[in-house]
Amino acid sequence: MKNKLKEWITIRGDDEKRVKKAATRLTPDIWQFHEVAKVRGKLSISEIGLDGDRKTRKVQDSCIFLNRKGFSGGMGCALHLLSLREGSEFYETKPDACWQLPILRTFEERLIGDEKIAVTVIGEYERMAWGEGGADFDWYCTSNTEAHTAENPVYLTHAKELIQLIGNDSYRILSAHCDKRMKLRSTAKKKLIPLIPVHPATLAAKR
Repeated sequence: MKNKLKEWITIRGDDEKRVKKAATRLTPDIWQFHEVAKVRGKLSISEIGLDGDRKTRKVQDSCIFLNRKGFSGGMGCALHLLSLREGSEFYETKPDACWQLPILRTFEERLIGDEKIAVTVIGEYERMAWGEGGADFDWYCTSNTEAHTAENPVYLTHAKELIQLIGNDSYRILSAHCDKRMKLRSTAKKKLIPLIPVHPATLAAKR
């Protein structure tokens, strides 16, 4: 990561309760800051940030759950390691902002006639979604070709996450639509492919 745009993760309500419960199952062998997380004998994983939002605690300039390079238990998110150890889903242990990546869920209000309709939009987590400084981010963004090398598409590899975000009924509709799109891409003549939009980073990754 070139900068420290995300030094901690915003965490709220039930999200914090779930993460704290998972943190009680972390052990020193997979969590570098296991002892640091204890304040007067009690587990403390969150704090109030400068913007007034509740966030994961910052330790050594970053998230308390981030194991640094060189840690014997493994570099990266301790909660991620916990999920792998337990065989659980990432949305059961990690903060919402973390397990949803690289998917971005936003809520919009649209005016249709005289009626306002609440719309949930599922998209990709591009650099612009990080706000100021996102253009300098060197990792984990869908703009990177490295994020487009998987054998299977996101709607399949992240099916469980999508179901958590939009529910089973909506996912079945999404999956059916994507299945048809993938079939069309595989059977369409080459000259028709431009009519079926493909993510620029996906095209770049195949060069």
